Amino acid sequence: MNKTPFESLDLNLIKVFFILYEELNTHKAAERLHMSQPAVSRTLQKLRDAFNDPIFVKTRHGLSATDKAHFLAQRLPNTWQELADIINHVDEFEFKKLTGKLCVTIHPALIGLISDKLFLALHQTAPQVELVVSVWNSATEQDLLSGKQDFAITMMEPDFSKEMSIKTLPSLFARVYLNKQHPLIDKTIDEQAFTQYPLAVLHVPGWNENITYVEKYLKRRGLSPTIAYRNPHPSSVLSVVAQTQLMHAVGTQYHGISTEKVTSKVIHIDGKPVELNSYFCHHYRHRNKPLFQWLYNTINQIITEQNKAERNR
Repeated sequence: MNKTPFESLDLNLIKVFFILYEELNTHKAAERLHMSQPAVSRTLQKLRDAFNDPIFVKTRHGLSATDKAHFLAQRLPNTWQELADIINHVDEFEFKKLTGKLCVTIHPALIGLISDKLFLALHQTAPQVELVVSVWNSATEQDLLSGKQDFAITMMEPDFSKEMSIKTLPSLFARVYLNKQHPLIDKTIDEQAFTQYPLAVLHVPGWNENITYVEKYLKRRGLSPTIAYRNPHPSSVLSVVAQTQLMHAVGTQYHGISTEKVTSKVIHIDGKPVELNSYFCHHYRHRNKPLFQWLYNTINQIITEQNKAERNR
């Protein structure tokens, strides 16, 4: 009796497939897998034979995934992770024994607040795990679905597919940065203030290069702000704000960036401080993992403490 394709498949090939799919380069994949490049090329040929498809084709810049490869990358992570969980299952979860890489994508306004504190907490709890932080972008959902990213944190509730788990985190006060001699320095910053003075905005390619959140928010209220400066680096934006009458609105105050030459004020809309929720996102396959529950609780605590500090000012 002939074996089915699954019965003939060497499961070690799947690990190589995932790395090749992420890197699209046999040399880079070999480095990550601690294999020689010829060995990776031989494994790729086995993948092609197993799935009766080129899987990856050569291009001028490396490899390009075929439709079959995209299909496998979409469908395999759930099954692969469930299989790993069954095989690796232990009665008592031990964080100290965890190894490998943990990849997170974070909203630009939250990176300074969360990333350092999260790493220090993780390093103490699971010291052998490497934390890799990236900036939220338009590919984040796809990266979470494919397994390229493990979880994400954002300030705007994402419109993700039903495969994603989205948990609400505590809110933070939206703020505007001004120079210390700005005409509005002693006044309440409301929606009308954004029509009186031009804005400097955080312009991150792959995330908000077409329109920023503050523009969307104000336009929904019938207001059209003037954008005078766009830059992907918060430090550059604040440098311009410090030397002009431009204002810079952000979902929460910055951390890890020098703000000595500027002042931040809470934004008020309809007479009330603006609070924006943040969200913890991951693929549904991680829903029962102790590590992801720990991550959620830890991030929740970080934001809760910041929320309390802001309310006490």
